[in-house]
Amino acid sequence: MRKTSIRALLLSSFALLATGCESLFFIEAEAEEICKTERDLSFPAAVPLTANVQRSINFPLGDLADPLPDDTTVETELRLRLFEVTADTDLSGVERASVSVRRPGSNDTHVIGEYTRTGTAPTRIIQLVSTGPVDLLDLARESELELIFDARGSLPSQDWSANVRACAGVKAHANYFDLVF
Repeated sequence: MRKTSIRALLLSSFALLATGCESLFFIEAEAEEICKTERDLSFPAAVPLTANVQRSINFPLGDLADPLPDDTTVETELRLRLFEVTADTDLSGVERASVSVRRPGSNDTHVIGEYTRTGTAPTRIIQLVSTGPVDLLDLARESELELIFDARGSLPSQDWSANVRACAGVKAHANYFDLVF
């Protein structure tokens, strides 16, 4: 009886392989949420006619790539969970803001979060909303990424500082057949 069960399992596995059903065999690594807080980041005073300010921070990915083999194609996904700027001054003049991700050594950026002002009340906090997942080729192979915060509008006319909290989820997926064949 046991031989029949094993034989049926082997035959059904062979049938799945013959039909090209590769999605059943994969390696996946996921960090549901990685967070980093930068305290007291300084921003320069806006000089007349200045419409934007940019600031970048390094965002750690840790050892996410450790379980993934080196010689295979890896699909990756990064999703912004939280990006919050808490300033020591009024930020109600900021009309729009975005946060982009850039791999170290690259000039290509991908927007992962946006903010659009909805009112005129004074505020010291800006929260950016995720634009959806971003697939970056071999993202998981990096130990860290660069996040670039860009704020536009009527910016503070004096030097200011802010605490920035960033959280993101990262997933990497490799097809097992790329490892074997």
